[in-house]
Amino acid sequence: MATKFKWGINMQKEIPGLMRKYNLSREDIASRLGVSARSIYRWERGESLPSSRLMLREFERLKQDLEKNSTQPGK
Repeated sequence: MATKFKWGINMQKEIPGLMRKYNLSREDIASRLGVSARSIYRWERGESLPSSRLMLREFERLKQDLEKNSTQPGK
């Protein structure tokens, strides 16, 4: 399936990257964003994309929070 971008984010690369880097499951990401794990799977596979900028903003916020927490001493 072709890579899909929405508002400048490549979800097919971003989601697996977060999962590997922070040892997260689809369920972990889904619960933090308030969506189903199936939605995360579909975004990851390029079958669908988040329907709103608000969800993409939340996804970006999640990435920032994970990065911030991983660089703090003792984490």
